Amino acid sequence: MAVTLKQLQGTDIPEEHRRPGQSTVFQVLAENGETFHFNSETEAAAKVVTLSEQEKSDKP
Repeated sequence: MAVTLKQLQGTDIPEEHRRPGQSTVFQVLAENGETFHFNSETEAAAKVVTLSEQEKSDKP
């Protein structure tokens, strides 16, 4: 599986995804290099599942 999920905290959070009072962002990196950011670990995990299923269906 080439989809990765990372928990970003503090200065590791990209500037454009920082919000007051927010200490954690979850980053999903797809096989094609596309990056997604979520405030919720549940939403990030759901994206990982979706991307993984897409990868499986794209392969012969």
